[in-house]
Amino acid sequence: MRLRALALATATGLVLTVAPATAAEAARKPAYKVSISTSTANPSVGTTVKVTGKVTGPKAAKKRLLVQRKVGAGKWTTVAKVRTTKSRKYAARVKVSTAGKHAVRVVAPKSSKARAGSSRARSFTGWRWLDLTKQPNQGGGDIVNGPVTIAGKSYPKAFTFRYSGVYFNTGGKCTTLRGSVGTPDPVGASLLALTFANQDLDDALEYRTVVAAGAAPKAASYPVSGKPVVAFGDGGGEGRVSIVAPELRCSINALPAMELPPL
Repeated sequence: MRLRALALATATGLVLTVAPATAAEAARKPAYKVSISTSTANPSVGTTVKVTGKVTGPKAAKKRLLVQRKVGAGKWTTVAKVRTTKSRKYAARVKVSTAGKHAVRVVAPKSSKARAGSSRARSFTGWRWLDLTKQPNQGGGDIVNGPVTIAGKSYPKAFTFRYSGVYFNTGGKCTTLRGSVGTPDPVGASLLALTFANQDLDDALEYRTVVAAGAAPKAASYPVSGKPVVAFGDGGGEGRVSIVAPELRCSINALPAMELPPL
């Protein structure tokens, strides 16, 4: 009995000494290190962002990696799988499918030689051009949202004004207003574009574009970064004025509703 008990104790002791050794060995495994860089911080919706970097760690060459993306406050999802080259470098492309904040990271899964590793998250913002003929607005006076003919050519999308204008709520999420300005009348005209510092329409900045009768619409753009309200309309010329294909470049997919302050 004594010999049997001694044998059992000895065997148990062996088990107890092996287990800590195995845990210690696992703890000594290095983790993969993943570097990351992105090609742009402000891509347009529909384009791709190039993601590149390098992996260091045991057997990092030809290793499979997971490219993950997070949109807004959402969850991380795997959008691509790539392998490193012999020199342990990688490259991938991530499509920008929506406007707003995005983040991307690259994960190297664990192996028998190393623990899993992840790059730091790199952020970028998706931007898109919003067709203002389809966005909510407030205005007054003689406004036509529809086709217009200027210098003998018809344009399907335009605002045309006479003693009138429209206001848009950008939410402070837009950078540039653009379009082409012309007049459908046989006299000259002027477009007035305005930006405001707040919803109460304070601290207006003015931009004016003058156009001649019989001329093709001319391209115009106006800075609106950080301005929560943008407006444009008749600038006081002799004839009606049109802005063809008016657009705002924004980091949102649609503009919020516009409410004019009480008079």
